[in-house]
Amino acid sequence: MSKYTVAGLTAWLFSGLLLGFQGIAAFMKMEDKMVWKSLTLVDFLDEGHLTWLDGIFRGTLHTVIQFIVTMPLYLLLFFTGILFFIMNQLTTRR
Repeated sequence: MSKYTVAGLTAWLFSGLLLGFQGIAAFMKMEDKMVWKSLTLVDFLDEGHLTWLDGIFRGTLHTVIQFIVTMPLYLLLFFTGILFFIMNQLTTRR
């Protein structure tokens, strides 16, 4: 197994664990309706680490980076795993 495969499987494992824990937390807080709170990178990082986003020109690059930073963390990990599997396929071809 290559390092990209291991990294992809690890990203998928953490994505599944995070999704499971968020589901359990939503069920435990359920009083009259279930409330789902998705965790993002913004929730984990300090605001000082994201100030560089304001310096980027308001264009496509800014929109893409803003989307990645605010997307749910379990989806970000899932797509990162897919990216690692694609990188594995590109590096093992001869």
